[in-house]
Amino acid sequence: MTFRRVGRPRQLRAAFGAFIGLAAVAFGWYATQSVRPDCTYAISRITDGNGHDMPDANGRAWPDEELVERGYWQAVESGRCDPPRARWQMWTG
Repeated sequence: MTFRRVGRPRQLRAAFGAFIGLAAVAFGWYATQSVRPDCTYAISRITDGNGHDMPDANGRAWPDEELVERGYWQAVESGRCDPPRARWQMWTG
């Protein structure tokens, strides 16, 4: 008895094409994400005698993440660090 697999190669081609398309979209998304180039900068924080953060001139105490972000953008504005750019641009140099 002979079994014919009618349409099977067509289904495989369609599935393979969908997989390649999805992989291309995922790679394109990954390559266009914004990343920061390597950069070294310093931030500082003033604390009281008990280790509590002292507020700035506006009365605001900055959390660590915001201090790092603020320090990075100050370094970019002063020209000590490069601004973020697309990941693919970092691959090409």
